[in-house]
Amino acid sequence: MTVLTAYEEKYPDTILVIALEENMRQGGARNIGISYAGGEYLVFCDADDWLAYRALEILYRTAVQYDADVVEYRYKVVSDDTETGEEIEQGNGSYLKELWDEETKRKTLMASTDEFSLGCMRKFYKASLIKDNQIRFAQRLICEEPSFTLPVRLYEKVHVFVDAKLYFYLQTHNSTVHRNWDAHKWDNARVWLLLIEDLKERGLFERCRAELECMFYDWGFGLSISMLIQKGYTLTAEEMSFLKDMLLHLFPDILQNKYVMEKEEEFDRILKTILKVELTPGNVWGLNQALKKCPL
Repeated sequence: MTVLTAYEEKYPDTILVIALEENMRQGGARNIGISYAGGEYLVFCDADDWLAYRALEILYRTAVQYDADVVEYRYKVVSDDTETGEEIEQGNGSYLKELWDEETKRKTLMASTDEFSLGCMRKFYKASLIKDNQIRFAQRLICEEPSFTLPVRLYEKVHVFVDAKLYFYLQTHNSTVHRNWDAHKWDNARVWLLLIEDLKERGLFERCRAELECMFYDWGFGLSISMLIQKGYTLTAEEMSFLKDMLLHLFPDILQNKYVMEKEEEFDRILKTILKVELTPGNVWGLNQALKKCPL
């Protein structure tokens, strides 16, 4: 805490360091931060990343100009911390999206992650949107960000995208996504189960049922499998059945979902096979081999 407390002592009017007795992972720490925040806007930054010079000024002016609920911006991947961010890489793809009607809202759920990412970083949030709707992160789990960003997307009305690289993502080998995942193999699936339950309690699920079913198929079921394969795991018949049963318990007609039916990539063909066949040690071995050869 030495560096943090030094900054707090230097800027006591603007920096508050909150020491947590329990490690609730990133989601829990952000929730505590939200509860203390007293400003008009919120922004998150991981411990080893940083924002470009003047980024907050640019984002604040944009948010005020358009009365935006969320201002999203680009990021730059770096391998060391020498990038100062004084020279901002600017594109010409900025836009404003108004999300007042349900049809537009449904389309944004199916938009590419380049347009509307599921990550909580590189977004500038109106604090009242978060606090009035009591939006919080899943705690003590990794892969927690959609539990926050998806409710935000369903509540927000004005979304502005700024085509500028204002966030610097430092890629390191000891970050959460690069560590051994034995203790967190099912965290992504748990996050999506909690998320669907939360959206149902809020009365948001039925408004975009088909889209949210497809997102669960992609991000709750498919991503859980692909991340484990990429981490070098070989799923057992029991593990693959667990993920299959999780999906089919919630959405037994998922293979009739109009968006899922349109998916024809090799990875989706394997996922659909998993959902259709009885899983045995023999065919699960073959499915694992197919997944490892498949572009993920």
